[in-house]
Amino acid sequence: MNQITAIAGALFAVAIVVETVVCLAFLHHLRARHPRQWLHAEQPLIWQDRTVLSARSTMLYLHQREYSYSLDRDGIDYCDRYRTVMLVAYWFTAITGFAALTTLALYGW
Repeated sequence: MNQITAIAGALFAVAIVVETVVCLAFLHHLRARHPRQWLHAEQPLIWQDRTVLSARSTMLYLHQREYSYSLDRDGIDYCDRYRTVMLVAYWFTAITGFAALTTLALYGW
């Protein structure tokens, strides 16, 4: 395996793990500590039985600041606090995935 491709693939794998851990922790705390915000985010409908596969819907909820339209002040503060971390983890995964595919195309396996 090409060394550059291996490094890019490893970075992508790390990014996936980091994003998954960050996202699951965020959602667990959102559901446990802010159930009204959880319902506002329609998480039971979106995340049921497909947790990691629907990360985009949560990122859009945070990116577009839809959480600020709920009536749960503590939930809004929670989402505000963790919005940046969630978005950085999401985009880090997307960028490293693109980089891994690019290095695979340019340098081969």
